[in-house]
Amino acid sequence: MPTPRQRTIWYAIVAIALAWTLALTGFFIARKSKQTAERVQQFMDTMNLRSLSAAERAKRLHELVDKLNSLSPEERRKWHLDRDFFRELTDEERMWFIDAVLPSEMHVVLDMFDQMPKEQRQQQIDKALEELRAHPDPKRDRGTNAITLSPEVEKQIRTVGLKSFYSGSSAQAKAELMPLLLEVQHQFDSGRGLKDFDR
Repeated sequence: MPTPRQRTIWYAIVAIALAWTLALTGFFIARKSKQTAERVQQFMDTMNLRSLSAAERAKRLHELVDKLNSLSPEERRKWHLDRDFFRELTDEERMWFIDAVLPSEMHVVLDMFDQMPKEQRQQQIDKALEELRAHPDPKRDRGTNAITLSPEVEKQIRTVGLKSFYSGSSAQAKAELMPLLLEVQHQFDSGRGLKDFDR
């Protein structure tokens, strides 16, 4: 029969083993549940909005927005808005969706961008477009992240500023501007935009 000291040691060993088991279980659950651009894309691909009622559509779209907004900045840059999916949305849904998924920090970036002199705005847009074109993504052919800005749109952005142009744009134009906006935000986040702004 074990002595009281031996029982205490066994209880301690069992408690430690149990604590480690719980910690490892929590770690693996958290790791598995981490949101990635690939998982968000898979969720979006299986939504099948046409077969849903208005209430179900709204619920699924809110779920998608929650998943998108929980992505890290790195994962957010990997995600692409699918043109076919976007076409399935009503005009009202498109406007809501674009505004809902635009990162909150983007509004600060847009304000800072519009405070830049015209020449610096042009340089920043040139850098953003150059970066996007220099690192093409095969998924962009399928998504609205394809860089297809017309010369007229580029001219308006450079003249009136991103924020003013974005505010008055249609949902389709906002979706087409999203990759450029995200790249401009990335430049500001990395300090490149702020460095130009300080000059």
